[in-house]
Amino acid sequence: MSKQVKNSKRKAIFPPACGCSSYLVHWEKATKEKRPAICSKSGCTNSVDVGAHVFNCSGTSTNSLKVVPLCNRCNNRTNQDCFKLNKGVKIPSASKLSSC
Repeated sequence: MSKQVKNSKRKAIFPPACGCSSYLVHWEKATKEKRPAICSKSGCTNSVDVGAHVFNCSGTSTNSLKVVPLCNRCNNRTNQDCFKLNKGVKIPSASKLSSC
């Protein structure tokens, strides 16, 4: 089952406070995977540009800021609609991790 997320309205702190050079690097370190070639939004075929800040759409009370690889077009702070991610995309925390 695909996970659903929505873009964060907040502007990202850059560079990340954890010391990673970018949020894409942060995502790679947290997931121990190479960034995908295409955007993680289901149905999008654009190249990955950024590690985007998102929230889960599951409605859980522990809905903290997460990071996923997206293209610039899909990383849209004004669009608060939930969207599906490609199957298997990992969604790590945007906070400092032990892997940073």
